[in-house]
Amino acid sequence: MKRLVGIVILFSLLLASCSNDQAKDKDMEDENKLPKLPSQKEVSFSHEGKDFKIIPFYEEVLNYTDYVNNNPSQSNPGAYVEKVLEPLKEKSSLDLPLEYPFTASTEVEQFEKNTIQLLQKQELINELIREALINSAEHLPGGDKNVYIMPVRPEDKFVIEKMNGVSGVTYNDKDIFIQIDISFSEDMLKYVIAHEYHHAINILANGEMAFYNVLDRILFEGKADSFARIVYPEVSAPWTKPLSEESTAIVLEELRENADSTSIKIYKDFFNGNSAKGIPLWSDYKVGYQITQSYIENNPDASISRWTRLHSKDLLQGSEYYNLIK
Repeated sequence: MKRLVGIVILFSLLLASCSNDQAKDKDMEDENKLPKLPSQKEVSFSHEGKDFKIIPFYEEVLNYTDYVNNNPSQSNPGAYVEKVLEPLKEKSSLDLPLEYPFTASTEVEQFEKNTIQLLQKQELINELIREALINSAEHLPGGDKNVYIMPVRPEDKFVIEKMNGVSGVTYNDKDIFIQIDISFSEDMLKYVIAHEYHHAINILANGEMAFYNVLDRILFEGKADSFARIVYPEVSAPWTKPLSEESTAIVLEELRENADSTSIKIYKDFFNGNSAKGIPLWSDYKVGYQITQSYIENNPDASISRWTRLHSKDLLQGSEYYNLIK
């Protein structure tokens, strides 16, 4: 009997040992599949009496991708609204339409992987943005600013391949929206923050007149790129590379004819390009930068604050392109 009891105890110990080993193996498999992620961090800081916030939306995107993966029959756009857009609206107080860049992804698995990588790099991303905001504020003081960060959708190849993995939109004098891909260039991220920061200051100074007509919109971009190059002179954005002499002549003539137009359709020809008219992509940025640089060269004593607040036709008048004014 004692021998039988001993065998039973030994067998039980072996089973317990095997169970523990299997549990450890399962834990290791789970860790390999789902690495422990850092918590999403919002960053708040002050500089020269102004308050800045960096507000990411990595976890909101991961909530969305997790939901879609577990509920493939559910509405993808509907889940995106609930899991991403509604939290974004609550945190930002922005009234955002369901249109690009605020649209659901069709490559959910890759979107999830990319977002996880960005979340793992959030300390670096936040520090780069913080540095760019402080550097921008040193050159051109302004009001409080919020920077919202959203991962780029994998299908947005234009941003990934042509814009160094970073794009930005400024909605008002306070709120800046940044999209970022895992392939992002650190220098370009800082440059884009400076560019969008200037937009916010321009809106603060000039209101809707900062982008009222075609000329205003073109110089809105030209001023922002001129400012970003002052803050980060070593960075050259692809959208500021000069047009050919032939294209420059075509674009300037088109601008002369439409400078006072408030048509978004006409302006988009400068932004998106119009092959039928011979207008290349990003002509608004390229020509706007060219004109602003001309003004700065002709008026070396003019401060950043002065030419930021200068009305478009006054800036044009002070450049070599004054003949564009009818």
